[in-house]
Amino acid sequence: MKKRIPLVGMLAIVLLVLVFSGGGTAFAQTGEQPAPVAQPAEQAAPVVKPGEPLNTAKKLRLQLEGYAGFGLDSITVGETSNGDAVKISGGGGFGGGATLGYGLSRSFDIDATFGAQVSGLMPAVENATGTFGRTFLLATVKYKIPFRENLQWKFGVGAGYYMAGKLDINIDQGILNGGHGVVDYKNATGFHATGELEIALQRNLVLAVGLKYYNVEYKADTATFNGISVPASSLSDEYRNFNGDGVDITAGLGVLF
Repeated sequence: MKKRIPLVGMLAIVLLVLVFSGGGTAFAQTGEQPAPVAQPAEQAAPVVKPGEPLNTAKKLRLQLEGYAGFGLDSITVGETSNGDAVKISGGGGFGGGATLGYGLSRSFDIDATFGAQVSGLMPAVENATGTFGRTFLLATVKYKIPFRENLQWKFGVGAGYYMAGKLDINIDQGILNGGHGVVDYKNATGFHATGELEIALQRNLVLAVGLKYYNVEYKADTATFNGISVPASSLSDEYRNFNGDGVDITAGLGVLF
């Protein structure tokens, strides 16, 4: 009996150690929860998917673009020393703008564009300057034909509102019929048609290059010659009804959201 007492005591001590060590472990687990694992942020679905045609449906597009073109009609403002006509057109020239578009579906887009454009004398001469500037707001519906995972054709038609048309021609006073003439035009409406190729460069970055035809006519509102007001009705017909038809090459870089 005397030999069992130390054995029992030792067993009791071992049990107590196991209990307290287990309880300590439990308390440690309860008091220190493992840190949650950070989940990667969800990214917007890409428009380019390998093996599938380009899909820009339900995508908002902000696009900056440039224009370079020529007018389909022009008026003669003078002659060069060689007898060649110096002309100016109500269409064409150089300009730029911004487009906000939305993919209604896989086949249709709708766009709104605000831009400005200026055409000049052709050919340029040393003793005269001339410009026709205008701004415009365009609404366009486009039909899309995706044919590769990063390419699609887009064909559109729409209406435009053309504002602040101004013809400014300044010919040296020493030249016959020289002087400074300015004609301001009323705001006008017109229509246009477009065709372009859209290329997906990266995940949501696109490049669009194409052609735009537009038809618009500007009506003279006021006119001055050498700073003196003259009746718009006294202008020749080609100045009173200035043809703004033209064809532009367009190029734009857009971001999809």
